[in-house]
Amino acid sequence: MKEFEYNWTTNDTIEIYGKCWLPEIEEPKAIVCLVHGFGEHILRYNHVAKFFNDNGIGFIGYDQRGHGQTKGKRGVVPSYEDVLYNVSEFLALVNDKLPNIPMFLYGHSMGGNIATSFLLKEQPTTLKGAIITSPWLRLATDPPAWQESIGKFIGSIIKGFVIPSKLNPPDLSSDLSVGEAYVKDPLVHNKICTALYFGVKDAGEWNIKNADKLNVPTLLMHGTADNITSEKASKEFSDNAPSVLMTFKKWENLRHEIHNEVIKEDVLNEMLQFIEKEIA
Repeated sequence: MKEFEYNWTTNDTIEIYGKCWLPEIEEPKAIVCLVHGFGEHILRYNHVAKFFNDNGIGFIGYDQRGHGQTKGKRGVVPSYEDVLYNVSEFLALVNDKLPNIPMFLYGHSMGGNIATSFLLKEQPTTLKGAIITSPWLRLATDPPAWQESIGKFIGSIIKGFVIPSKLNPPDLSSDLSVGEAYVKDPLVHNKICTALYFGVKDAGEWNIKNADKLNVPTLLMHGTADNITSEKASKEFSDNAPSVLMTFKKWENLRHEIHNEVIKEDVLNEMLQFIEKEIA
């Protein structure tokens, strides 16, 4: 496995940190391009990268604005549109550096929301397929309306105002060591600005209503025991998407991070089979 770090500077001069893992072969048969979830960072996917590398597939991702080793205040973005535009910059960079290699966009949780928005709004022609896991199309339980109203009001006055998430670490995986490591990880945070929160929330509803615009073969997976994001919302999206392009898999009793569950090898193999089918 060959690993290297990289970075790029956005159009508003934010330095984005990224990392790439490539298999020890002359050319990978595909490259998986990750958009990670809220509060986390790309290095939490080292084991996922290793799995794909072991199967001849490259893996690349970046720390989103306000996350991980990317510069800037934790949890703060100018707008949802800026976050979405970073996906375009990211994929253009991958396509430039690794041309002619089939690309698959992989979005998890909040990253699943952002990746889905990219697929529907940008109608990409350079992707071979997409993998979306546990997307934040809707939360499993919405905060009280009064809390949202206060947050929106304060956020309209104080730019960069952040609110803490109330994530319960055991909700990540039935392997409780995952939640324990998450709490101890210095690159993890629990802050989200109102621009990002409401941007993601509004985009989730738009994505569900506009799923018929999907133009890329997509594997969508969600655990039925997810207490963070709504599995029912994923099913609704799947039902609205073109059936010829959509593969929806429901994982019984799995929690939010299905790639970190006790049966993660089964989950990753499902992704691998989808990729190999699309590049065959």
